[in-house]
Parts: sequence; structure tokens; C-alpha cells
Amino acid sequence: MKEEFQIVIPFNVYSASAVSAARRYVTLVAEQISQAHAKERNEAVQIYREISNPDEADYDMGVRSVDRDFEEGFFQILYLNSVVYLYMIFETYVSRHITGIQRFCEMDSEILSRLKKKNNCGIVEATQIYFNDHANINFFTDDQWGQLKEIAHVRHCIVHDAGIPRDSNRNRDSIYKLEKRIWRDQPVGLQIDRYQGRDLGCPMNLNQRFLEYCLSVIEEFFDALGTAAEGKFKESGPKNP
Repeated sequence: MKEEFQIVIPFNVYSASAVSAARRYVTLVAEQISQAHAKERNEAVQIYREISNPDEADYDMGVRSVDRDFEEGFFQILYLNSVVYLYMIFETYVSRHITGIQRFCEMDSEILSRLKKKNNCGIVEATQIYFNDHANINFFTDDQWGQLKEIAHVRHCIVHDAGIPRDSNRNRDSIYKLEKRIWRDQPVGLQIDRYQGRDLGCPMNLNQRFLEYCLSVIEEFFDALGTAAEGKFKESGPKNP
């Protein structure tokens, strides 16, 4: 007969680590690009001031071109790359949670991979199936799962379709829906270039607000999961979920 013991898996620590890693990455990279923008802009302004009889064209070619490079180029790359990174953070830490639970319960630690293959789905869908149907830990609403899936669809569009929603046949409608989603009384910060209501086939435009939205959804997920897992397993030793 096995002795009872307290849980040793730090579910809430895993959750806090996931959120901290995600926020730290986004903050550090944004700060680095902002500093680079300020430095290059100051240099462009200095060069402009040294021109004899400068005109609007000189300012546009110098200072405004630097602003365009960052606002339309580097920052957009940052936002697109950050979505991919945040999704990777979700994958890494949710896999760690599930492996911990399965090992604690002395069950198959590869269940997430099997669920993805069996259901021909991504990690968000497989995670939902696992917690709802296998671990019996219901901590997220259908709408909240839907938010995670939409973020996953944006990531897949970036990686597989160059960020062009119109080309993402499988996820196009989900991304269109996300574009209209309201978060804290405002749109989430994802825009699609349109003409007369039709998608022009350009890469989606993201801004800092969209990263904050993604971070908020991920934070809600890991906070809820950590609390639910601690509550379910804190008093007993290994057993079936």
C-alpha cells in the first residue's frame, strides 16, 4: 500500500514561469527596437539639421524614412515574431504541465502527442481534449479556449502563409473573427487591409495591443490551470485523474 504524500509538482510555479518568460521576452525586444529607433532617428535629425537650406523632401528622405522603416518594418516583424514566440511558450509550458500530471498519476506522459495525432489537431485542441476528457480538470470556458485557438491560427498563418489571412484557407475565417473581437472595450489590435470590405491579400497588421491581448489570454490560462491543478492533486499521491 502506497503512503500518502503531498504533491511535489509546482504547478503554480510552472504557470508563473510561463507568464514571466512571455512578458519578459516581449518587453526586452520592444525596448531594444525602441532604443534603436530613437538612436537612428536622432542621427537622421542631426544630419538633416546640417543640410544647407533643407526642405520637406530632405526631411522625408532622412527622418521620415527612418520612422517608416521602424513603424512599417521592424516593429511589424517584432509583432509577428512575438506571436510565434508566445505560442511556443504556450506549447512548452502546457506540455510540461501535462507531462507532470501524467507522471504524477503514473500514466502515459506522451498523451498530448497521441491526442494530436488521433484527432488530427493542433496543441490547443489536444490540450482542451486532455483536460476536459482525460484529466477531468475544467478550468476554462469554451470562449476562452476559442481565444487560444484564434491566437494559434494567427501563428499558423504567420508561419505557413506569410501572415496573409486570405491565403490561410483553414484559418481564414477564424482570423477574420479575431479582427472583430473586442477586448477591454477596444479591438484586439489586429487589422487586415481591405478595399470595399474585401481582403486585399496583404500580411496582417499587428500592434503592441495585440501582444498585450495574447499575453492576457496566456496569463489567464496558466493562472487558471495552475490553481486548478494544485487544487486537484495537492492532498493525495499518484492516482488516475
